[in-house]
Amino acid sequence: MRRINLLKEEAARIAENVTLSQNEKSKINSARYSAMMAPIVVALERRLASTSRKPETPHEAWFQEEYKDQLKSAILSFKIPPVSSAAIGDVWRPFDSIAASLASYQRKSSVSLGEVAPHLALLSSSDVPMPGLEKQMQVPDSDKATDHQGVVTIASFHEQVTILSTKTKPKKLGILGSDGQKYTYLLKGREDLRLDARIMQLLQAINGFLHSSSSACSNSLTIRYYSVTPISGRAGLIQWAGNVVSIYSVFKSWQTRVQLAQFLALGSANTKSSAPPPVPRPSDMFYGKIIPALKEKGIKRVISRRDWPHEVKCKVLLDLMKEVPRHLLYQELWCASEGYKAFSSKLKRYIKGTSEPLAHFVVMPFIVKLNG
Repeated sequence: MRRINLLKEEAARIAENVTLSQNEKSKINSARYSAMMAPIVVALERRLASTSRKPETPHEAWFQEEYKDQLKSAILSFKIPPVSSAAIGDVWRPFDSIAASLASYQRKSSVSLGEVAPHLALLSSSDVPMPGLEKQMQVPDSDKATDHQGVVTIASFHEQVTILSTKTKPKKLGILGSDGQKYTYLLKGREDLRLDARIMQLLQAINGFLHSSSSACSNSLTIRYYSVTPISGRAGLIQWAGNVVSIYSVFKSWQTRVQLAQFLALGSANTKSSAPPPVPRPSDMFYGKIIPALKEKGIKRVISRRDWPHEVKCKVLLDLMKEVPRHLLYQELWCASEGYKAFSSKLKRYIKGTSEPLAHFVVMPFIVKLNG
């Protein structure tokens, strides 16, 4: 859209030039359009080529059947400069219609593994170690093959793959191990997880240092970590932490309760609406405060966060904190407990789970420096 807006502004300036004929104005506008849109055309053609290769899964075959011709037609139309400046805004419309058609599919919460990875769906046994459990493998001194005895390997994959609703649409996979246990992982795409894997390896090494110390062992000092297995530079598997409640879900539940209470309180006066308004997203709440605060400082354009004044960010953070009850987590732990004993146990686990990792990360740089 930024390039389209620039072309509109440039076309308006050229239209005001009385020294040029209409034919000359059209040629200049066409040349500028071709020059500015050339990188986008290259990117679109590359994407078309990558999605037009021989389909390997039912999902790829469905996509080609539904959208291959539409994409070809849209790209061909996009490459031709518009006949008038008024038509510049319409050049992206075919892609908008394709995106709108795909929107309903993107809202799916699950997909069959057989549609997207038929070979994995048919897998019944393998010698591949379970991600994160590879260190159990023992390599003998002789030139024989790796000994897989006692190692948990991948037996099969669960049929249904859960699609999370976050920005990159990560997938939740269930894998059945050779020990009969289910192992859950998050498949993340469009993200390089190699650095995350290195950090987890660093935490394992630090745990080794801690376990070698008698005082650290007596105080049960250890750092919790999870398995990160990079598949490529753009994807990887992250071990799923089960039986946990995220801080975000606690916050969103509180938002929903407050919103519903306000709606019911105004229900007698407002009979037009039959449902409460949607709960605002944290990002909308943040930008709803930070943008006016930046404008007060004379910053009208939303630039990089690094350039935002520190005092503005602190003020917005404090304002957002004031809108949330201070004892929200305390109340959630209490309401989710059967009695005081269970509440006390949960509170101690939560305090230990949050304070110990913080202390460890303070000590980590010194351990790394001493052993560097």
